[in-house]
Amino acid sequence: MSTNAEARREIGATLTLCMFSMQCIGLSFERPDSTARLLRQKLMFVASVCTIVYHVFSEIVYIGLTLSNSPRVEEVVPLFHTFGYGALSIAKVFALWSKKDVFAEHLNELSGIWPMEPLDEVARNIKKKSVAALRLVHQGYFSINVGGVMFYNVTPICVYMYQLWQGQDAAVGFVWVSWYPFDKYKPINHVFVYIFEIFAGQTCVWIMICTDLLFSGLASHIAMLLRLLHKRLEMLAETEKSQEEYYQEIVTNIKLHQRLIRYCNDLEEAFTIVNLINVVFSSLNICCVVFVIVLLEPFVAVSNKLFLGSALIQIGMLCWYADDIFHSNADVALAVYNSGWYRTDPRCRRALIFLIRRAQKPVAFTAMKFTNLSLVTYSSILTRSYSYFALLYTMYNNS
Repeated sequence: MSTNAEARREIGATLTLCMFSMQCIGLSFERPDSTARLLRQKLMFVASVCTIVYHVFSEIVYIGLTLSNSPRVEEVVPLFHTFGYGALSIAKVFALWSKKDVFAEHLNELSGIWPMEPLDEVARNIKKKSVAALRLVHQGYFSINVGGVMFYNVTPICVYMYQLWQGQDAAVGFVWVSWYPFDKYKPINHVFVYIFEIFAGQTCVWIMICTDLLFSGLASHIAMLLRLLHKRLEMLAETEKSQEEYYQEIVTNIKLHQRLIRYCNDLEEAFTIVNLINVVFSSLNICCVVFVIVLLEPFVAVSNKLFLGSALIQIGMLCWYADDIFHSNADVALAVYNSGWYRTDPRCRRALIFLIRRAQKPVAFTAMKFTNLSLVTYSSILTRSYSYFALLYTMYNNS
């Protein structure tokens, strides 16, 4: 197997859960090998998009109908976090679909600069720790999202069984609170709606998983390559070489740095609108689900706690990797300063100054330029969530 093919295999292994989730909604970075598979993929994607669009629309209508009846706080708040999750899924699936070819190209190009053996011990440890940490994060995020939607799907049946056991009048409910242009309580309609809501909820989860894992996977790999670049720059001029060899080594590192910045810019362009929606909805989602967990709906407590864990991990993961790239890029300038630049000639030093100045220009993922994604942003999201919760709690007690 060639080095490039082995690199693609290693990169693909770090994104296994992402690729699986993409296939579940009818998307793939690889062109199907037959017309039948291509048609099946397109039908799956159209069905997935139509399902979540109607799912979100039905929740909007239900919220509107509820608000028109002058409801109490406890009647409205439980409706918002699932609506926010669905709206975010729509934004993410269109971002992924519109930039699918760009992501496929970057994954292919990434194999050309992926660190392969033989590596020194430091580089090997950086690669090993980065890949292991990414795999752990992806497995945890995948598990909590899939587990959460499964609990939501079975909750109406569990509630029905519990009511039967208690000798109460029992009826199977619905997964989500939505509006339909027909009587959903008729037996045949009930079965259809229940299956539809299971599919809609699971589709939202697949979209959320594949987009978040793709973003975090690419960001993690870029940050890892930046850290490897640090090590190469710090070791510059440590071995005896000609000035021409030093210069060519510096030029190679500058080109790599510019390439990684281009990857970041493309990733930023693809997800900047989604990041804005994410930042806006995250505080609302976290606030509403905490309100429901603390004060309402004991029957779906497990599902809502998993939803809360998913929401916290989701925005936290994005902010973490964005913050990692921000600092990793800034550290490139420090790595140049700590190198053996004083052993090089003026031409090499001018090239290094260029690299320092470029590294000092921040590389950040933004929410439509309104704010940068970072751990500071994550902290402010949690603070706003608590403020909203305190307000809702006060309104609830007063009513």
